[in-house]
Amino acid sequence: MGKQYLFACPYFFMYPRLRFKIDYKQDIKTFFIFISEASFDNGRNLEWAIIKKYPYFKKYKNGNILEVSKDIVEKFVKSIYFKNQSLVEKNFLIYEKNWRRMEKDFYFLVDKLFCQYPWPKGKYIAYSTIWGLYPRFLENKTFQIPYKYKKKRYISVIIAHEMLHFIFYDYLYKKFPKFQNHKYDFYLWHLSEIFNVIIQNSPEWLKVFQQKTMIYPEHKKYLPKFEKFWQESKNIDDWIIKGYQYLENEKNLIR
Repeated sequence: MGKQYLFACPYFFMYPRLRFKIDYKQDIKTFFIFISEASFDNGRNLEWAIIKKYPYFKKYKNGNILEVSKDIVEKFVKSIYFKNQSLVEKNFLIYEKNWRRMEKDFYFLVDKLFCQYPWPKGKYIAYSTIWGLYPRFLENKTFQIPYKYKKKRYISVIIAHEMLHFIFYDYLYKKFPKFQNHKYDFYLWHLSEIFNVIIQNSPEWLKVFQQKTMIYPEHKKYLPKFEKFWQESKNIDDWIIKGYQYLENEKNLIR
């Protein structure tokens, strides 16, 4: 990890207070978001998030999408929340307790990383989800975490991952306004995920969270190159430009 800007900034005390919320209605919305975005990845996330976790939905599959009514989805989602109500409530208390213990360390690391860049305004809510992927929503600064998870301490890693996305994208759009054009979304998504892996799996972050964040399979072969960019970069801006240009040049390989 580069030394140029990690320790240059004092601690910044203004940060968002993350709330935790159990809401089956959000999961219904998310279900149909997965369907609407299936064309972007040939249905991969739909497979990971829904079909692999709940084979019940296989019968509704038509190509890369699911043709299923909202009533069926609502009934399915509500039944799982009803059956697991006490478990979900217990888990969310644990998740929040674990996060509160390390949130100050998280914000301290982010302040050093982004040199006191202010957190963007938003709701900052961690919603429950029964699905196999945990989406985040940049527009209102909300995301989802699993309603149950074997390694409960890992939930804090997921939270840090999504929160890091919020400040990274806001910083990126403010520094480089041209990237707000949706034509850049594809490569920026890859860039943001690689950024999180480099940061969260660094020694300083692992000292706090103890566990590495997961990496998408297609990013593994690119990680050494991007870690090298990180070591060579003068600041985050420099890394963003180098990284984006590299992904553009590798466009036939990254897909």
